Amino acid sequence: MMTKRTAAIQWRTFITGMLMGAADLVPGISGGTVALLSGIYGRLLAAIGHFNLHFLKLVIARQMNKAWNYIDGLFLLNLALGIVIALLLLSKLISWLLLVQPLIMWSLFLGLIIVASLMLLKELSTHNQLRRSWLLLGVLASVALANVSLLQPVESFSGWGYLWLVGAGALAISAMLLPGVSGSFILLMLGIYPFLIARLAAFDIVIIAIFAIGCSFGLLAFSRLISYLLKRYTATVMSLLAGLMMGSVVKLWPWKHTTSYRLNSAGLEVPLQQENLMPWVYSQMTGVDNQLIWCLLVFLLAGFLVAKFGRIQLQDLAG
Repeated sequence: MMTKRTAAIQWRTFITGMLMGAADLVPGISGGTVALLSGIYGRLLAAIGHFNLHFLKLVIARQMNKAWNYIDGLFLLNLALGIVIALLLLSKLISWLLLVQPLIMWSLFLGLIIVASLMLLKELSTHNQLRRSWLLLGVLASVALANVSLLQPVESFSGWGYLWLVGAGALAISAMLLPGVSGSFILLMLGIYPFLIARLAAFDIVIIAIFAIGCSFGLLAFSRLISYLLKRYTATVMSLLAGLMMGSVVKLWPWKHTTSYRLNSAGLEVPLQQENLMPWVYSQMTGVDNQLIWCLLVFLLAGFLVAKFGRIQLQDLAG
């Protein structure tokens, strides 16, 4: 019989999954960051890593209960349900909010990432695990990634082109596993993000299924690599990830000036390349209110919530 404690853990896992799904919809935010803040990062990697030969043997032997427990099935099921529901229900909402209130939304994400990275730095420093050279490398890599030129947006797939969608799914989910690396931004770089968001919102089963196949391949392969590195080089990997999170501030900075545009499938101009500006310069160049007070309030609120409810502990990485 299910206890209240077990039920509470399931709901918490489900909500964490929804937060991860919502984060993965936004270029610049990683679901891995949410997993890290929620204290389930190590457990998630361990559970995914258990989809191996031993699991297959249990399934073939029809020892389904053992197989289910071996992969931490209840945990993965609740997390996956939360992620899928968020992707299907929130894709339109988040796209709309980023369109009508971009400064407020990016300030929200900025507050989350900055406080999360500071919490990780504090945890590493407390345990004398901070590796400054790897931290700097992570910052530089993240900044470079944010400034990479985007490929021409994809409008549709057909034939062998679906293999490109599978590959993009594998690459994006690998990035989503890393705190500080946005899978959505990887898709944006590849020119697939607008198309995929539109197909998610339209509940296009074929496109979603093909993309999910790619995600499955990437998830099973990359999770093992990250687990291996975390177990043997915890300080180095987490210092690098802290740098990636800090460097993503460049992508999340709210006040941007668009330097070039592209035409979407509807024939409308949408931003292609942007540069960051100070709030007052943004107002001068665009003639739009910088909403600085509201942005600061939202930024502080996001930071407070992360500091209040988030937790980052190195021992959680053991799974």
